[in-house]
Amino acid sequence: MGHNAELGGLMSTFFIGYGVSIFAWGFLVDRFGPRLCALGVILGWGCALFLSSKAHGIQELLWMRFVLGVAEGNLWPVSNALTNRWFPAREHSRVQAFWITGSSLGTAIGIPVVTALILSSGWRGTLISLSLVSLLPAALFYFVADWPRKSKGIREQELRDIETGRKSPAAQPLSTEPLRFSELLKSAPFRLVTVAQFASTTTIYTPVQWIPSYLTTFRHVPFKDMGRWITIGYVLATVLTLLVGYLADRTMQRALAGAWVSAAFVLLIIPAQMLSTTGSALLLCSLIFVASSTAALNGALMHTMVRPEAIARGTGLYAGIGMLSSAIGPRLFGMLIGTLSGNYWGASHSWQC
Repeated sequence: MGHNAELGGLMSTFFIGYGVSIFAWGFLVDRFGPRLCALGVILGWGCALFLSSKAHGIQELLWMRFVLGVAEGNLWPVSNALTNRWFPAREHSRVQAFWITGSSLGTAIGIPVVTALILSSGWRGTLISLSLVSLLPAALFYFVADWPRKSKGIREQELRDIETGRKSPAAQPLSTEPLRFSELLKSAPFRLVTVAQFASTTTIYTPVQWIPSYLTTFRHVPFKDMGRWITIGYVLATVLTLLVGYLADRTMQRALAGAWVSAAFVLLIIPAQMLSTTGSALLLCSLIFVASSTAALNGALMHTMVRPEAIARGTGLYAGIGMLSSAIGPRLFGMLIGTLSGNYWGASHSWQC
């Protein structure tokens, strides 16, 4: 209590680093390939986490959060480029949903693990442990080729399916001819996807940071029990995100699917605060699926707008604008809590129960 703005600032600083660097990562991924960029950033992320464990004071933590944001800025260009290059267009929503659910599933697994680590070794020891774990994906990316044609194990039929899908009019609902990078800012669909990304990012990361505080401080959930309820809620969010991706691909109505899940958030966020402690925890956490689903759909829609060789730069542009503007969310939420004397509220209903 009493440091809500500073706590919100930790996430906002992360987003500033994320949003600023993602533009540069888009160009770097298109220039040097997603594999090399992924390997480099994994090493950088691990080092930043380790150095965070040595921080003394909020200012040093803010700087390290910024560095972590810079490192994670390559996630979207790398993942979006690989999805676009390696999978048929009719599967893009599902594939996007699959890698994006790493956020919700990773949180579901990570919260009980991190809780146990904090209780046993403190936050410094926890960061050291996480820095070592974060190096593991490097072993996977070492075997990933930048393009399917450069992979020795891919079948010819599979390669034809991937490359034919990029040219199929049925797979291009927004544009019959993918745009060059220089044409994106003139595209109304691209601007709409950018706005949707801002809403999606703000929606997912503000609750991610503040739900644990809300549950422990105002719903009086013991710290050791909080992880269990958040884990279950995030597992539900993961399942729902994968389901939305599947349905969007089956119908090829990705924009409409995004509109429906966004409406679900608006209708359920206030009632979620009125439920019992358990019900509130589960519903609030499972609503993360709205943000992860719309983020997946944004990426799939982006694939219909830009040529494959420029997908990382296009992703850096729309995701960077969305991420950078989203930095206001967690900090503003923290400032509002402080202004309201520590109360959590939304619309006309107080979060304090």
